[in-house]
Order: sequence, then structure tokens, then C-alpha cells
Amino acid sequence: MDSTSTPRFRFRDHRQDIADDSSSEGHTTADSSSLPSDGDDEPQLQSMTAKGVRHLCSELLELKQESDEDFQKSIFSNYSAFLVIMKDIEVLQTELLGLKYQASLQKRLVKDVSDKIYSTLVSEETIGSMLQETLPVETSSPSLLDVHAENVSDILDSLISEQRLDDALALLEMEGEYVLYLRPDEYSPDQMMSYKSIISGKRAILTDRLMLVAKHPRVSAAELQKALLGLCQLGENHLANQLVLQYYHSRIASGICNLQSSKGFPNVLYIQQVAKCVCSMISQAVRSYLALNGGTYPYSSELTRWAAEETGVFAACFIKYIESISDISGRLSTAVAALQIVMSYCSLLETQRIHVQHSLMELVRPCIEGVLQLHINHLSRVMIMVTSTETWVLDRYYVSGILTGRNTAIIDQQPECFFLTNSGRKFVTLFQSVAEEISPLITFQMEGSVLKGIIDFFTAYVVILESAITADTDAMEKEGFKIKLPETPTQGVFILANLSTLVQFSSSIIRNLFDGIHHLDFEMDSYATLVQDIYSRLRSCFLDHFISNIFSPNAGHESSPEIRLSRQNSCRYFDLTPSVPYLELYLELKKLEKLADDDCIDTRWLMSLFLEMMDATFEWISTKSEIWAITENFVANRTKFMQFILDTQFLVETARRSEYLSDKAITISDDIIRCIETSFLSAGLSPLTLRDSSGDEWPANVARAALHKLQRLLENEDAADEEGSSHHRDELESVIEKAIHTTQDTQI
Repeated sequence: MDSTSTPRFRFRDHRQDIADDSSSEGHTTADSSSLPSDGDDEPQLQSMTAKGVRHLCSELLELKQESDEDFQKSIFSNYSAFLVIMKDIEVLQTELLGLKYQASLQKRLVKDVSDKIYSTLVSEETIGSMLQETLPVETSSPSLLDVHAENVSDILDSLISEQRLDDALALLEMEGEYVLYLRPDEYSPDQMMSYKSIISGKRAILTDRLMLVAKHPRVSAAELQKALLGLCQLGENHLANQLVLQYYHSRIASGICNLQSSKGFPNVLYIQQVAKCVCSMISQAVRSYLALNGGTYPYSSELTRWAAEETGVFAACFIKYIESISDISGRLSTAVAALQIVMSYCSLLETQRIHVQHSLMELVRPCIEGVLQLHINHLSRVMIMVTSTETWVLDRYYVSGILTGRNTAIIDQQPECFFLTNSGRKFVTLFQSVAEEISPLITFQMEGSVLKGIIDFFTAYVVILESAITADTDAMEKEGFKIKLPETPTQGVFILANLSTLVQFSSSIIRNLFDGIHHLDFEMDSYATLVQDIYSRLRSCFLDHFISNIFSPNAGHESSPEIRLSRQNSCRYFDLTPSVPYLELYLELKKLEKLADDDCIDTRWLMSLFLEMMDATFEWISTKSEIWAITENFVANRTKFMQFILDTQFLVETARRSEYLSDKAITISDDIIRCIETSFLSAGLSPLTLRDSSGDEWPANVARAALHKLQRLLENEDAADEEGSSHHRDELESVIEKAIHTTQDTQI
């Protein structure tokens, strides 16, 4: 090839050019050597030298690049051939081992045949002596077995020392087949025992060597599996199973230890990594176990027991992690989130028919229940703190759907209005929040604990409301908080309305939360009955306090209005007015009725309260009024009975005008009048004294007139307030005093 066409020869051509130039220049210089040297020639020579050096460097770089490329091409082109050669070498080694084994056998056979041929050539005399000499070894076959055993032993020792354990296993497998072809009649029992003892010893040595490989702390999964398969080939399946489970147990322990020492996992990421590590190792252990024993199902008790034990290790780690969370308010949500993550990883094992969710839940359930109870106790204390600043004012609270937290279903699509106090609003927020937080626990068969936690939280707030209604604050004061008691009946009504709303709210939440869980129907029915009984009891308690405060002799308003007797007509006895307690009751009812006009309370609920209040009032009058204590001298106390009749009728007319007079109240009122008429007859008086000359019932007329006067008075008071007059409504006693004087002007 022409030198100009190959880059690697350009350096040689350049050197030739430089040499030619140098020779020509040298000749010129020689001719002029006698002349003085000019200073301008030196820079020119230096420039030419620099160019030559640079050209040389570029040539060297090109040569290096071409050399590297040729080297890489050579590697790439020969790599596949290299791999093929390596595989061929492994095959050749195996074949060489087999040939060596066959050569040993052939050598013994040739020697045996040659001995037999030689024996036929000797004389008969010599044969006898030779038979005597060879008597200890009657045939060559036993010696062949001994030599064979010795050769196999040597080969195995060599393979084991060279760590060629696969080849040693292959040789032992071949020996297992060789034993099958041995004829017991050709060998003595001692020879057979000796051969088997040698093979058994080598098998034990190989087993120990494979165990050392499997137990090495840095053994890889592939090497482990290879060693365990070798043990299975040797018949040590149980030992292989133990080793594979021990290996993955150590992997789980080291993985957890490494994660515990790491501080870079915030929130639930730590427990997520632990769950991932444990479940991944269990999955790999199952695959390795099945590779050793075959994919038979159901699995052996050894595997399932091991998986349960590793689940226990993880459960202990999970519990320790949950207990280490210092934030009480956030511990529950973190525990639930961590449990969801853990169960999601455990569910992945079900594809391999490994079910550990149930056993894990049984282990962590006490921890989750403890965290739930601590959270409920914390929220209960929060409600006590909130209620300690409660002013018991009812207001609207709109909720656009109530999330159950289980399937994001809502009770109502449209915004719903609730009438709640400030603490009631806070309770609704916390109640809904805790329901959403713990609802995932229902899917983990913890619905009983969830229901108990919700009921406990509701009951804790009801206890606070009961303390406010009954004025029994000892339990709250033990907690270090003082609850403000309701100062007016209106505030008491607000507390009851707040409780009524919460009863409906909590019942709706619970029904949606546990929808479809039929085995809890009894518990939910019991809960509904419980909260309804609590509400009814507190409602009755409020009404008893309300009525007792008005009609009790110690209420401070027992000074009856002046009673003036008219003797001009026997049918017109008294010029009476309703008693002060009944006037006070009327004014309190008017205040409560005004709540409906202000749209700050549920009107239907308030009307039902009025109906129950009237029924309770008439029951109290019919059983606890002091008038029934008069048993003697009925004639002298006749005026008190007349006043009592007027008061009762005033109460009837008040309820009838406001449309909350029930049939029960009418019946009780009629029974009261009938009882008094009976008393009149017993005293020798005619019941007609209850009527005026025109035949009308004077109590009804007086009651209506009193109501009319009171209504006008209240309207005037309201008008004065609306006009901004300096005259504001006086205290309740002043209004009652005015009512007394105005109603006394009514003549019968």
C-alpha cells in the first residue's frame, strides 16, 4: 500500500521531508559558514522546530486514537467468542472428569483381563500355587470396588479443596447411580459397607462445606440458593429449609436495624420502609422455599409459622414506633395512616397465599385501641376547655354535607343548617374529624373499637352539658375547669336545643359510618336508645328546674296580689288577678316565643318543648301545688281555691292562645276543676259559684282579660324600644307589678 494512503505513515514521510529540508539548508549553511551569522535566522529556525513538534504531537494523538479504536473493536468482536469458549471450557472440564473416571474403570478392567489371560498360560502346578496365593482375594471385583472408592474419594477431596462444589455434587450423583448397578453377590458385605462409608463421609464433608457457604454473612441470594439446592440434592431438605429461613430472618433483622439507625425518614415514611423491607423479605423467602420444595399448597407449617414470627417482629417495631410519637393530637392519624400502609404491603403477600393481616392485626390491635382511647380523652379535655368559656348562645351553623370518612358518602347533598352553641360547633368539628380519622379502622375489623370511641366522645360532651343543666360541676372542677352555668331559662333552652341537634347529628354519622355492618345493629340501636334516654332525661331535668324555680315557695315571688271581696252579688265573689308565678311563667314563655321570631332556633323543636313544658307544668300543679295541702276549713280557704282555679285557667288560655295546649294538658286541667268542684260539694257549697250571673265561667273571662292586658303592655314596651325611647323594659318584677295593677281593673 502507498505510504500516503495510511495515516500512520505520515509521521515517517514528514521526518523524511524535514531531513531533506535540513540537508539542503545544511548545505547552504556549510557553504556560508565562513560568513557572519545573522540574528534574524534564529526565530525562523525556532518557528520551524515548533511546527515540527506540533505536527509530531498531532500524529501521536491520531495514532493513539486509532489504536484505542482497534483495541475496542477487537474486544467487541472477540467477547462473544470468549464467552462461548468459557462455556466450552466448563463443558470440557465436566467431560474430562467423566473421562478420567471411565479411564480408571477401564484400567482396572484391562488389568483384570490381563491377569486372567496370563493365568491360562501357566502350568497346572503353577495354577494351584497361584490360586493359593490369591485365595484372600478370590476375584478382582472386590478390589475393583475398593480402588474405585479410593479414586472417587481422591477426586472428591480435590474438587472440595478447589471449591468446585457443583462438580463434587455431580460426581456424588453419579455414584448414586453407580451403586444401583452393583450386584450384592459379587461383593462382600464388608466391601459394600466400606464403599458406602467412604461415600457417606464425603457426602457429610460436602454438606458441611455447603452449610458454611449458606451461613456466610455476606453470601448473595444466588449463591445461597445454589448452596441450598446442593443440600437438597444431598437429601438435606430440612436443613436447607432451616438455612433459607434463617437467612431471610437475618436479612429482616439487619434491614430493620439499618432503618432504625437512619434519621432521614419523616412521619410514616419510616414505618413504610420497614413494612416494605419485611414484606419483601418474606416474599423472597417464600419463593426460595418453594424453589427448594416445589410449589405445593398448602404450605408446610414450618413456613407459615416462620411468616407469623416475622410478622410478630414487625408488629413489635410498629408498636414501638407508634408509642414514640410524642404529639398526642397527631398520634391517632399517624397510627391509622401507618396501619393502612402496612396492611397494603401485607395484602401483596396474598398473591403468594401468605395471609398475615389477621395475625398482624391481633398483635397491633391493643396499641391502636390505646392510641384511640388517648385521643378520645384528649378531645374530651379539649371540649372541657372550650365549654369553660361558653356563653350558651345559639346560632346557625351550616354544613354542606357530612363526610363519613369511609366511602366519602354524604348524608345530604344540600347545605344543612344546624342550631348550635359555640362549644357545639367545636364538638361537631371534632366529632366529624375523629370519625373521618378512624373510619379506615373499620376495614381492619376494628368496628367495635371505632363505635366505642365515638360513643365515648359524645358521652363526654353530654356529661358537660348535663353539668351545666343540673348545676352539678364537681366533675368538671376536678379536671381544673369551671363551667359557666346558664343564667336564664333562655340559655337553658339553648343548651337543650344544642343537645338535640347533636343527638341527630351523631346518630346520622354513625348510621352512615357503619352502614352494611349488620353485626353492629344491636350496638347501634343500643347507642340510639342511650342518647335518646340521655336527651329525654336532661330535657325533663331542665323542665323540672324551670317549673320549680317559678312555682317554688323559695322563689321569692309568693306575695299574692291584693284580693278584694265583692259582697253585692252572691254570684260575683271576687275581683281577682292571676298569681305572680303564673304571670312570670307567661312572660318567660313570651321571651322563649320570641326566639322563633328571631330565627335563632328550630321552631318545630321549640314548639315541641312548649307542649312538653305545658304538660309538665300541669302535672306539677296537679301533684305538687300547695293548694292540695288544705284539708280542713274549706269554707275559710275558699278564696285560695278560687285563686287557684283562676291561675289554672290562665295557664290554659295562655297555652291555647299560643297553640301549644295538648290534649294531655286539657285533661289534667279538667281533672283539677273537677277535683275542686268535688271539694265544693263536700263542703256544702254549690259548684255554680264558679260561674257568674250570665252563666259564663268567670275564670276564663278573667284569664282572657289578663292576657289581653299583658299583651298590650308587652306591645307598648316593644314599641317604646323600637322608637328608641329612653324608657326601656324594666326588670321582670316591675313588669309583673304593672300586670297585677292592670289586670285588677277587670271587673267580672
